[in-house]
Amino acid sequence: MGTMLNIEIFEEEEMKDTNRILLSFLLIGLLVTACTGAQQAQSSNLAATDELAIFSQGLIEAEQDTPQQFPTATRYELQLTLTEPYAEVEGQEQITYWNNEDVVLEEIYLRMFPNNAGDTMVVSKLLVAEEESPINIEYENTALRVDLPAALQPGESVILDLTYTVQIPTDFGGNYGLFSYMDGVLALDQVYAIIPVYDDEGWNVEIPALNGDMIYADPAFFSVTIQAPADLVIASSGVVVEEQEKGGMKTQTVLAGPVRDFYLAASTNYRVVSEQVGETLVTSYYPSEYEEGGEFALQVGVNALKSFNECFGTYPYTELDLVSTPMQAGGMEYSGIVAMGIQYYDASQNYSGMPALTILESATAHEVGHEWFFNLVMNDQIDEPWIDEGMAQYLASLYYEDTYGITAAQSYQDSWEARWNRAGHAAIPIGLPVRDYDEAEYSAIIYGRAPLFIQSLREKMGDAVFFDFLKTLFEKYEWGILTTEEFRALAEEACGCDLQEDFETWVYAQ
Repeated sequence: MGTMLNIEIFEEEEMKDTNRILLSFLLIGLLVTACTGAQQAQSSNLAATDELAIFSQGLIEAEQDTPQQFPTATRYELQLTLTEPYAEVEGQEQITYWNNEDVVLEEIYLRMFPNNAGDTMVVSKLLVAEEESPINIEYENTALRVDLPAALQPGESVILDLTYTVQIPTDFGGNYGLFSYMDGVLALDQVYAIIPVYDDEGWNVEIPALNGDMIYADPAFFSVTIQAPADLVIASSGVVVEEQEKGGMKTQTVLAGPVRDFYLAASTNYRVVSEQVGETLVTSYYPSEYEEGGEFALQVGVNALKSFNECFGTYPYTELDLVSTPMQAGGMEYSGIVAMGIQYYDASQNYSGMPALTILESATAHEVGHEWFFNLVMNDQIDEPWIDEGMAQYLASLYYEDTYGITAAQSYQDSWEARWNRAGHAAIPIGLPVRDYDEAEYSAIIYGRAPLFIQSLREKMGDAVFFDFLKTLFEKYEWGILTTEEFRALAEEACGCDLQEDFETWVYAQ
């Protein structure tokens, strides 16, 4: 495609037979750490490290030792059963959790994100260290409080087992349709209970606003067994390490980690096209009737991956999946996989006078950018959404700059001004929590004003210093959590300047 002019994008608010012996060792090793009765065991970092070697299968050569950096990261074992007519998911979940904090924990919280838009997830049984435990539901049915039988000391671990079902909505519901079964496409956004970050505020279990993102998680490892009809084409986080078919059903074993979350989408109507970029296979999943859009999404994903690899650091996984799903949004990010609105794959359509593929291009570049800022570098998406959304918007502009030239990038940046103009160019701080914006303000400020602030830093620093700052920012906080104050401190260190006035003008609440 040629140069993009006055690009207006639509992101989340508008609108991711191999070695059986090793796998067995992983599963057995997780069980060995279990306690008898209510006892909780002191973790063995050496044993934990050995068990993580199997996850290297989904990582590029330079990242083969990365799992060993997280010997006490949370581990999730999921068993998901998907059967027609896809009205319900039956789930079994085992979580091995280590207390990596410097405080004693009396309880652990699990987020139940399917319930943000309705009471669809029901936990029927909870075991704590092999003992049945009460099911305490809080925060309007969006969080499960697990009371521990004994205080969990720093460095100790505990195993939780959950049995649950999730009813699958057949409409967009209250969260843009990210969790649904519509038009023959199954989209399973957070179809399990996940442990949020514990920080100086305690457990992050506030009820998130539905116009923003919800995940705030430390790196974790997922071993997922999926039982589904054999003709169902499945795209997911991680890599498939084993697949078997019997009686019209297939069983996949998927390993993903370190990652922030796990996502899958599936359809019998998906077609697949792939391209290799270095050690990463980029794959586009699209409906059979939208071949042009599916192939275009692949090319955008390939070019974005090349651009961001060069600017920040190489994408760590051997697979990056791009998947089309019904949603009331342009796209949504997950670890190792991104989803885009299926409507934008139809090359014959226009939306508000804009070609569908133009929207698909900007959404795909933005969502791929989230692999660096959301997955590799996490921030509190509920309290500080400007960081990952502003950075993903800015990465998308770098995609346009690298692919088409500076004029195209500047035209794309005009869309930020157009967004901000929806709020009358009001000097609303970009550093507020999601809940402090109404829906129109959230779009205008987080997707419009936030990347304009980052562009202002580029203009102030100059290109050489600015791009060195971005690379340093990524390298320092890769696999970690980035805050506004850490962003500012590193920016000031890079430019050798005081950015107090800049942050007061753009970021801080007055």
